[in-house]
Amino acid sequence: MLPLLRILLIEQDLSTLKELSTNLSKTIANFERSDIHIDIIERLELKEALECVEEDGDIQAVVLSWDVQNKVGEKMYSRFIEQLKRIRLELPVYVIGDDTKGLEIVNESEEIESFFFKDEVISDPEAILGYMINDFDDRSETPFWTAYRRYVGEANDSWHTPGHSGGSSFRNSPYIKDFYQFYGRNVFVGDLSVSVDSLGSLSDSTNTIGRAQESAAATFEVKHTYFVTNGSSTSNKIILQTLLRKGDKVIIDRNCHKSVHYGILQSASLPIYLSSILNPKYGIFAPPSLADIKQAIEQNTDAKLLVLTGCTYDGLLSDLKQVVEFAHQHGIKVFIDEAWFAYSLFHPSLRYYSAIHAGADYVTHSAHKVVSAFSQASYIHVNDPDFDADFFREIYSIYASTSPKYQLIASLDVCQKQLEMEGYKLLNALLNHVEEFKQQMASLKQIKVLGKQDFMEIFPHFSGDNMGHDPLKILIDISELPYSLKDIHKYLLDEIGLEIEKYTHSTILVLLTLGGTRSKIIRLYNALKKLDSGKVKLATSTRRSRLPENLPAIDLACIPSEAFYGERESVPISKSNNRICAGLVTPYPPGIPLLVPGQHITQEHVDYLKELAGQGLTIQGSFDGEIYVLKGKANK
Repeated sequence: MLPLLRILLIEQDLSTLKELSTNLSKTIANFERSDIHIDIIERLELKEALECVEEDGDIQAVVLSWDVQNKVGEKMYSRFIEQLKRIRLELPVYVIGDDTKGLEIVNESEEIESFFFKDEVISDPEAILGYMINDFDDRSETPFWTAYRRYVGEANDSWHTPGHSGGSSFRNSPYIKDFYQFYGRNVFVGDLSVSVDSLGSLSDSTNTIGRAQESAAATFEVKHTYFVTNGSSTSNKIILQTLLRKGDKVIIDRNCHKSVHYGILQSASLPIYLSSILNPKYGIFAPPSLADIKQAIEQNTDAKLLVLTGCTYDGLLSDLKQVVEFAHQHGIKVFIDEAWFAYSLFHPSLRYYSAIHAGADYVTHSAHKVVSAFSQASYIHVNDPDFDADFFREIYSIYASTSPKYQLIASLDVCQKQLEMEGYKLLNALLNHVEEFKQQMASLKQIKVLGKQDFMEIFPHFSGDNMGHDPLKILIDISELPYSLKDIHKYLLDEIGLEIEKYTHSTILVLLTLGGTRSKIIRLYNALKKLDSGKVKLATSTRRSRLPENLPAIDLACIPSEAFYGERESVPISKSNNRICAGLVTPYPPGIPLLVPGQHITQEHVDYLKELAGQGLTIQGSFDGEIYVLKGKANK
């Protein structure tokens, strides 16, 4: 199957449409492009053309015949282009017009890729077709991956790191050659060193790496994009240390990933925590309310930065447009950790909640969580008009390895290409699969998929704050099933072969990513239907522990970095009351810090931890039932 350049040709006069289409079609063979398939589809009406763009994700170019004579002043075509761009932001539009009205047409719409006179297209169709093919090649370009693949194919004699020398130390060993055989030749010959100057430096963004990052920035509609090869945890810390100095105030969602909390420690900044909103029935957290965010901003107008999670683990979405506008009005930069929502720009039903679309200054994407890069691959996107690129690079160098994994860089390059060329098509299919799944699930009696109406009931601020939910994060209510969570997990994994992303005492979370298929969804439905029917042979059990309802607030005794780097000692949790915490204590699930360095520990915290420990939950930051506190210091 070849890459497809499908051209949508729109002309409201039938005879002209056929003439244009015929001439363009005859010209395709002149380009001798055996590496791509080119075809043309025709539409007479603008409405039908829009429907076609919605339904056919393979369209990669639109040629619009602009009727100036009959439609002067109505701006029909410019409105059409706006509507088209709402569906697919990345889709190029080429306009053809009559007579000498080209300047008028171009001035009316800023979204026109290029302009051609109609009589020129009819007499010389190669001009516009060549233009479209060149644009298609540019959009689908992978600067790093192309150069990297070519270099690896040359099989140069390696006199540089890494020490396995293209895999020879594995191939020639009777002990570890199975490792080589398992992964295959390309993994090892492609494991290169920064000594390969032609491929460029990740830390300096030179050569093909620099061009790949520029290409990614164009795809994501931002000023700068940087590749990170050790995860969005590192991306988050890079941004925080770039922007914050000792004592700087930063407003942060308590529900942020722990990497944000560690970034706060490393920058020695002063966090202002936004309260998490927990629903104990389902064990899921919602983003902070818009009212709480605005109040925190108004009370801390001297804050340097606002940090939020753009999409929660469970798929809950904040109206970031309102947040960003309000923060910017008060001179506060906005950083959004959008690790779980990297595809948000590429479908109109998701785009409104995109951090980039909302105007955030900094955004991080885990390119491996829901889109197609390798694990640990991450993007940093920058739109800040005050961005200090030189200082950013210094901080970047603190965290980046001088020997980055080139396979990870290549995966970031091809990932952005996929989102650019077929992101809409893939997402459209997945969203349709989800809708089909929900319709089938509606017939079950004990299991249901949580939807917008449920979230409105679960979280009082959901509707008023114009929150949303990512439908590709399928949250399934299993609270009515008469089985233990352990047995449900065992059944789905061992007997059905389904590895579920996350369990709570009453839900399972299923992620539908770009690699999702309809058959996977059907297999999931089949498994859930069997559980719902009561015909599976599992022991009956209704005993399930819920999370405690009230998450104690954070009350800092000092800047977190002072406690974290201070003299510490470990004490049993039961004896930590009235002490000052010196570490990050995070129960899983839900992965929300209960204690942060510098926090007053109260009996309420102690009781909360005891209850979680009694449920058998993992508590990161607790070691053999003890936690770290500042030595000799107690809360007065």
